[in-house]
Formats: sequence, C-alpha cells, structure tokens
Amino acid sequence: MSRYVELALTRSRPSPSVTSASTNATRPPPETTLDVHVRVPPGGTGAMKLTFISALAEKTFRPFAHVTVAAPMAESQQAARNPPWSTPTGLVKRSSARICHTVVPGSDLSTHTMPRVRSQLGGTCTRGSATARRYRTAPVPSPRPDPAPAAPTSAIVRAATVISPDGPVADAEVVVEGGLVAALRPATGAVPPVVLVPGFVDLQVNGIGGVAVADAAGADWDSLDRSLLAQGVTTWCPTVVTAPLEALEASLAGVARAARRRGEVRPDIAGAHLEGPFLAVRGAHRPELVRAEVDAAWLESVAGLVRVVTLAPELPGALDAIAALSGRGVLVALGHSACTAEVAADAAAAGARLVTHLGNAMGPLHHRAPGLLGAALADDRLSVSVIADLVHTHPVFVRMAFAAKGARHVALVTDAVATTAGAGPPRLADGTLAGSVLTMDAAVSNVVNHSAVSLADAVQAASTTPARLLGLADRGAIAPGRRADLVALEPTGAGGWRVQSVWVAGASAWPPS
Repeated sequence: MSRYVELALTRSRPSPSVTSASTNATRPPPETTLDVHVRVPPGGTGAMKLTFISALAEKTFRPFAHVTVAAPMAESQQAARNPPWSTPTGLVKRSSARICHTVVPGSDLSTHTMPRVRSQLGGTCTRGSATARRYRTAPVPSPRPDPAPAAPTSAIVRAATVISPDGPVADAEVVVEGGLVAALRPATGAVPPVVLVPGFVDLQVNGIGGVAVADAAGADWDSLDRSLLAQGVTTWCPTVVTAPLEALEASLAGVARAARRRGEVRPDIAGAHLEGPFLAVRGAHRPELVRAEVDAAWLESVAGLVRVVTLAPELPGALDAIAALSGRGVLVALGHSACTAEVAADAAAAGARLVTHLGNAMGPLHHRAPGLLGAALADDRLSVSVIADLVHTHPVFVRMAFAAKGARHVALVTDAVATTAGAGPPRLADGTLAGSVLTMDAAVSNVVNHSAVSLADAVQAASTTPARLLGLADRGAIAPGRRADLVALEPTGAGGWRVQSVWVAGASAWPPS
C-alpha cells in the first residue's frame, strides 16, 4: 500500500471570523480548498524531505489563511520509525516523496500564489483533465534554511534620502522589527548624508576575484559573501556555465550546500542560475560542450537545484522545456540565441520571462528581422537583464533599454567572473568578452551618470525587478512587511555612489565588525 501525506489548504473569504483551536488565531471560514497529495511508493526513497514550518506556510500559501495537515499511516511500524511532528499550522509527517499537486476545480488561485507553491514544492504543469490541473515534480532537495539571523533583529536606520516604492523620501528613518521593515517615517534624529536603498539582487554571478562559483568550496563561499556585501548585494544567484553534465551537477549541488549554511549574516542564495549548455550562440562558452538539442530529461533531473535557466529557444525541445521549467517555478531566460522574433514570442507564450544580458551573445536588431533583441524590447511579457559596465553595453543602448522596457522590466546584472587579470573585463584570445568585473554599486552609478536614468529607476532595476522575477515578494523594496535588506550609499564625489553600510534582514552585515 502506498503511504501518503495530505496537505489541505483553505482560502479565506470576507465573512465573520472564527478562532482556530490549534493556533489560537482568528481566521475567516474557508471558501475553496487546495489539496496536495504526497505519495511514497513502498520502498521508495525520494530525495526531498517535507519540512513545513509556520513561516514557510505563511509565505508560500498566501493568501490562504489557514493550513491543516493530516498524516494518515497505514503501517504502525512505519509510523514508529518516522513519527509525525507538529507545527503551529498543523501536523505533518516527514517523508521522502515524489509530489503531485491537484488544484480543486473552481479554485481561484492568484498568479502570486501558484508560483509560490511551485517554487517551494516544485511542480511541472502538465495538461490534466477538464476539471483539474496537475503539477508533478521529481525529487528535489530539502527546503533551504532561511539565512536571516536566528534572533529577531530590531533597529532604526536613518538617511538623508530613502528610496521607497513611492519615490525618494527626504530625512527619513526605517524602523526594523523582527528583521522586517515595520515603518518608514520622518527621522527622529540626525540623518547621515547617505541614500538608503533596498539590498541589491544579482541574477548572474559566475565568480569574483579568484573564486569561481563552479568549483567553490568551504571558505570560498565566505569570500564570495564578503565581496557581494561590499557592493550591496543581499540576494544572488550563483551562476554556472556550459560544462559536461556531470560537472554541472556537481556545481549545482555545491550551490545547494552553500545555500544551507547557517550562522553568520550573509547574502541570501536564491538558487543557482544555469547558463547553458543548451545554447545556439556560444559567446565565451566552450564550443565542444555546447549542446544543439535541449535534454529535457536532464533539465528535469536538476530542476530542483536551479532558480534560473538560460537557454536558446530555437533549439529542438526548447519550447517544451520552457513550459516544464516555468511550471516548476523556475525563471526561464532566453539567451545565447539568434532566434527570430516569432520564436521568441512562442517562448514567451510557453513561460519564458527574461532575456539574458541584452545585446550580448544574440543576433542583431534589424528593421525587417528584429530577432530576439527586437522581441525583448517590444514584448511586455519579457524582462531584460543588462550588464551596465559600459563595455558590454553602450550608455545609449542602456538608455534605450530603460526607455523601451521601463525600470520594472530591466534587471541590472554583473555577470561577474573569477579573474585576477587586472582592470577591465576578461576576453578570449579572439577578443570575445568573457564576463565582467562589474559590481552592482558601480552598475547603478553607471546607468545614472552615463545613461540619464534616475537613481530611483536604477535602484528598481538593481533590487525590485530581479526580486520580482525570482518570485521573492518579501524583499526588493523598503516598505512595511518586507525584509529589511538595506544598503546605505554615499556619494563618491565623481557623481557616483559606493556602499557605506549593508543590513541583511535588519542585521548589520557590512562593513565587518
């Protein structure tokens, strides 16, 4: 007999409230239900252990107001070996499993909620019956721990200017309670001459200095943490590029281990960015390792380890892979491609939402053949990442991207790589650019000083937009209820900005104490 864990989620509606006996919290009565059935075949040993905690349930299944969990066990012996444990939101049995989410017909699940379910539990959207949709996953790793400090953090951070979602606020202070922004209000004391912005979110970091993400281990990750904090990055996606599949698997596993570290205050690893090997324009990637056809089965096997995947949409199998990955909550990016605008539109319809390093490793823009570049600028479904180091992209090109897309659909990235070759981005022997040595605070300064972008828009592109693309609604803006990931920028005297101080979930993270 198959064993299973059943998770029942009830969606709230405006009506008289009742009190939950298990949580002693007031909640509205249910309106619709989402059932998540987790089945473990006899003798099965999946790779995922279900760990539901109160905070995860609250974040993942919002706007569901109440969670009840039942863990029926047909075999008392199994129950003795694997006992249930309780949380404020119910009771759940630890299990390893393949997971199937079945959405009850008629459920009104918002576009914010369902990606959260897919992101936390996985899920490939497949066509089901006319009355239900089904999400299946392969085994994935245990949910990573929250890197925020264990103890709730309280503080007041003042600044001459605070960049809020509503625009700059002069002489203000941010009140932090429990690691979250509790209030943004007029300052009650002296304000330092800094601009306070939300922590930067970098979607593409291959390495920094002498440390490459692909083979980082042990103290290498601590070195990367320090380098990222020094430039204001509080959330990032370690990026691995084209390599043999076995090597990619090892690198992705290394990223997952790094994300599970506890203790010190450090930038949050949102998940790995897999750039390659399914590319059509190789750029600086090794040509003998680039694959001309998308291996959907392999991507499915590593989908639980990645948060972003860049691939070329014109390759055989790409559109199906895009649909499968996006159904699991993976951010699919189009890149290293010479596809037509029509293929790019098909990829967006399949679920792609980003174009990687706009203008680089892609076909040119032509008025009769706009290609991926033209589609990226014109299609509102697609956001674009930009390497604003003034080498990968001309200042006018950066200005064009902001003018065409708006800051809401531009994500500043560094595409930084491990190099000790000195100033300037590294190049291959033929002159091909091979990543950058850009920092995020320099990217913000560059778009403000050289591309006539406002500081508020530059900050949105460095923080808010990438956080939204990753589905991280808890950060990316200085607003009540958001994580207090904060960066104080001070003027350099040359019209630019550099990092003075950084807080991660309200805890001081930079400079080192």
